[in-house]
Amino acid sequence: MDSLIEPIKYIADNFGPRIAGTEADHKNIRYIEERFKTYTSNVTTESFPVVGRSLQHLINFIVWGYFISVLCYLILPPLALGLALFMLLIYYLARFKDNNLLNLLVKKDLSKNVVAKFEPTKVKKKLVIFSGHHDSAFHMPLFEKMQTKIALIQNGAILGLVMLVISGIWKTIFFITPVVGIKEIFSYSIRSVSVYWFLLPDLIFILAILGLVFAFYFLFNMVTKTPLIGANDNLSSVSILFALGEYLRDNPPENIEVRLISFGGEEPGLIGSKFYVDNHIDELKDAINLNYETVGIGSLGIIAKEKDNNISHCEKLIHFIQEVAEENGFDLPAKEISYGNSDAGSFSKRKISATTIYGFGQGDVFTLWHSLEDVVANLDEKTLEDTRKISIKLIEKLNADNS
Repeated sequence: MDSLIEPIKYIADNFGPRIAGTEADHKNIRYIEERFKTYTSNVTTESFPVVGRSLQHLINFIVWGYFISVLCYLILPPLALGLALFMLLIYYLARFKDNNLLNLLVKKDLSKNVVAKFEPTKVKKKLVIFSGHHDSAFHMPLFEKMQTKIALIQNGAILGLVMLVISGIWKTIFFITPVVGIKEIFSYSIRSVSVYWFLLPDLIFILAILGLVFAFYFLFNMVTKTPLIGANDNLSSVSILFALGEYLRDNPPENIEVRLISFGGEEPGLIGSKFYVDNHIDELKDAINLNYETVGIGSLGIIAKEKDNNISHCEKLIHFIQEVAEENGFDLPAKEISYGNSDAGSFSKRKISATTIYGFGQGDVFTLWHSLEDVVANLDEKTLEDTRKISIKLIEKLNADNS
């Protein structure tokens, strides 16, 4: 491969933005499949349902549900409490249990994972999976404005919802059965409905309103209809997979089985990688997953922990990668990222050894993340080439390891 940027430019020029499940996504998948077939005859695809705007639907639903809960609090506290609890449940299930209930109400499209297998020429000692994703994201201005404050803004909104639940419980108790010991500030009537304001629960309610401000700021700066080219996020990974395919074609592994996987549906919530892990769990028990994210520009590092999802990646694998990199003149610091996630998380969550090599910038954030600047012209050939070199050295080391 003469240039690692060349395949990125080809995909960007011919298919443009590739929101999961769209026609552009399908065309790109076919291109990746055909390209993989030039490296090995063992190429397969796996289809799965996907909602391209799943994350946007989730944010919209929770924020507007939060708003309605606040309005209900002024008139009917029990309803406000129920709605606030429901919003928190929706958030918890989507964020930590991989179950976005809103997808049940939305029309689904199809996307695919593309898998290239390279069987060992001798005895198989390990299964090693190199991966990335081929779909692109929507523009999220917050990533450009306040990269290092995203988690704070999101958590401020969620904390506000929690405050609404606390004040709602208190207010609901009085609404159902008046109790003593709660200091009333003032009261008034709206037609036949009496509204009471109390000292402590309604002070807490003020915090809930502040959280709502955070929520709307998050909404207006995270949900747009502008799809991105995604040259760095994450066609850079696809280019590395092509480079590894070319290397493995010319240098077949002896002691390890290597799989190159381009996942679909990463942007709506790691859908493709979760689908793959769930459907291959038995054969992945002793596997290694080395994932790539935004390796087209920035400083290269390794993700040790994804704090937002509370996922820690394999320390042993991270140390191994760092040792191999250091032996070949590269420094890959281990980073704990405060916001965002990667396909390696789908493996680590199921206790499979995994981590992600990524390109980072200010605040250890993914470079050109969901930005209008994520175009081919802003990529760096050297960063891609360093990723390729490190990856080939890792293959050589794993292939030579007889343990």
